[in-house]
Amino acid sequence: MNKLFYCKDCLRVVREDGVCTHCNGQNLKELVVGAPVNILGSKLKGKVLKIKDGVARILITDETKNKYIKEFDADKLKKVI
Repeated sequence: MNKLFYCKDCLRVVREDGVCTHCNGQNLKELVVGAPVNILGSKLKGKVLKIKDGVARILITDETKNKYIKEFDADKLKKVI
């Protein structure tokens, strides 16, 4: 399972294609490498570097332009338009 999807209605990231687990929407699209995402519960934003087994590796740039990499579960991510 090396793919993640996001709902076009609520922009939440889900693991499986079919139905969104948050809003029950069926309008899902694949999350690609390089896509901007927001980490829920924080002010952090970043870009997807790698997706593996439902976990996304995110490149985060903070306010002082420092870059670092963290891994987040799909439930903690939201797609940024």
